[in-house]
Amino acid sequence: MVGVNWLQNPNHVVYGRPEELLPRLSRDLGIPDLAERVDAFQRRPAPAGINIKGKKRTTLKLFIPNLLFSQPIEMGENVWIYTGELNPAYCLFSPWAENTQVGQ
Repeated sequence: MVGVNWLQNPNHVVYGRPEELLPRLSRDLGIPDLAERVDAFQRRPAPAGINIKGKKRTTLKLFIPNLLFSQPIEMGENVWIYTGELNPAYCLFSPWAENTQVGQ
């Protein structure tokens, strides 16, 4: 499994919005319901993460770094996707809505 130091290397991570990353990853990994599974995991995260098998002989791990590791990392409260050390890890984040004001 991936470690904190590996995730903190910017060469190993791709940051993006779920609506931009998940359709391509879903197609490339052969997991047609990836967006729904990420959404379900985000609503009820397992501290150790979960593994999902794809149809193209692939497996990925969904996890939230700040739940998995004792050391928090930047953007570690978001859902991440790990497909192996030869691929980047994907951090899925949703920026604040532009019209959201602090204190409301």
